[in-house]
Amino acid sequence: MEWIREKNLIAERFEKEELPGFLHREFEAKGDESVVLEKDGEIYMEKDHGKLSISNLVENFTDIIMVDKSEKSLESELKNVCLSDGRSIGIKLALKFRVFNSDHFTKRLMGERDKLFLNDVRDETVSGVICRKILPKLQKRPATDFASEEFVEKAKSSIEAEIKKRFKEWGLLLTSLTASFSAAAVESENDECTCEKESEEPDGAVQAGKNEKRGGMTTIEEELSDLENERAEREVVMELEKKQTQKDMDDALEAMELKEIQEKKKQLKEGGVKAEEKRKLEDDLENLKKAKDITERKFYKKELSEEAFQHMMEDFEKRIIEIETKLRKR
Repeated sequence: MEWIREKNLIAERFEKEELPGFLHREFEAKGDESVVLEKDGEIYMEKDHGKLSISNLVENFTDIIMVDKSEKSLESELKNVCLSDGRSIGIKLALKFRVFNSDHFTKRLMGERDKLFLNDVRDETVSGVICRKILPKLQKRPATDFASEEFVEKAKSSIEAEIKKRFKEWGLLLTSLTASFSAAAVESENDECTCEKESEEPDGAVQAGKNEKRGGMTTIEEELSDLENERAEREVVMELEKKQTQKDMDDALEAMELKEIQEKKKQLKEGGVKAEEKRKLEDDLENLKKAKDITERKFYKKELSEEAFQHMMEDFEKRIIEIETKLRKR
């Protein structure tokens, strides 16, 4: 299967039933394209480039998502952004990004969409980041602040940090961003402020900010510090989750070893495997195969190193053969 993309299309989902072939399916990712196989909403396998042939794993995925991981350019312009002194400015943003985390991208940005276009990313960025996170802070400042080169540079850094934070949650990597501010072309009491309704918070913080004095506001430096602290905390949590995943797998293997030793002692004591023990062996075999399947998925999602993966696969195969041998002797 070759992906024929529409203009500005970033990703497209296909259900397994839509794909040609039954016992054999072949996918091809060209250039910066990526083939992502999903099983019940979880990534089962991913191929960044080249051909991916599926034959004996037909039942192990439910959807395929073709993703374009090349760098994309996005521009947005906001006019008549009202400030605390009643004046307004215009804001222009130009940024570049690419998909770097398929798991976050498919779950948190693409969601249930069949197709995701560049305009969808623009809309999500404007409504979810700019209007809700960035403008409420800028609208608390007077127009005179934007005449200060130092303030403008700090504001640009704050904007970049906020967009980079949200893009990371979406599985996107922000590669560049430029921002510019200008006096609004038309100033009128009848003009509505850009994003005023979208950015309004339940506690009325945005509207109240227009009437506050400058001395009681959070500085850009404090906001940047908070963002940096949040980023550091998230990285620590992610690292702990990876270590916990590996520990859980090790504990599971250790528990299975102990369980098998206990079963062997019981068999020797009772003089053979009984009907109840046969059912237990069958259950253990099924659990081993499920654990093997989960381990494969974690490896393809890059949550396990190749060395650990190979070691665990060898151990699973050995245990499966041992149990199947015992069952054949019944």
